[in-house]
Amino acid sequence: MGETKRRRDEYAEATRNAIVEAARDLFSSGGYAKTSLDDIADHARVTKGAIYHHFANKRAVFEAVLADVDQRFIERVRQEIGATASGWDALSSALNAYLDAALDTAFCEMALKEGPIALGWQRWRETQEHVAEHFTDLVKERCMDEFVREMPSALLMNSIIGALHEMALAVSNSPNPQQARKEASALIGELVESIRVPRSARPG
Repeated sequence: MGETKRRRDEYAEATRNAIVEAARDLFSSGGYAKTSLDDIADHARVTKGAIYHHFANKRAVFEAVLADVDQRFIERVRQEIGATASGWDALSSALNAYLDAALDTAFCEMALKEGPIALGWQRWRETQEHVAEHFTDLVKERCMDEFVREMPSALLMNSIIGALHEMALAVSNSPNPQQARKEASALIGELVESIRVPRSARPG
């Protein structure tokens, strides 16, 4: 009995994963509005009933896809930051790593472009808050000692993340993405320099 349940659970998980992967591919390539549950079922090679077994509607499928994309994004940024030294260099590396990860097709399409359309602005903001929180924690751990201005760290990081999202959208929509990415990197350098204070200039 236990073995049967285990296999049933494994099959259910595999089916759900197939649905999420298929939906991610279709939402990224064709957009949320133009993708139907029938399309997802065909792409995942499951029945439409199987989708409804796991998800209430297409919006619920999108939320699952977005959660998966966000988690992959966070892990990628974590790995990139972990490969750098702590301190000032890590701050610049962290922001560039965030931008590069944000330029990933799945994240850019799902989190930045399709998210507000599929979920509405308020719900989309709620789903993205944990991404900002994770990134802020990483930056605090490795880089915050280099920040120069006295300001609330949450407000500071939210402002920076908002700027990075706008950069990612600008680069992805640019007719010359490589040049736009270089310009974004230079802008990141200017941004972080503006919030840095030399150690010699700090009190104590």
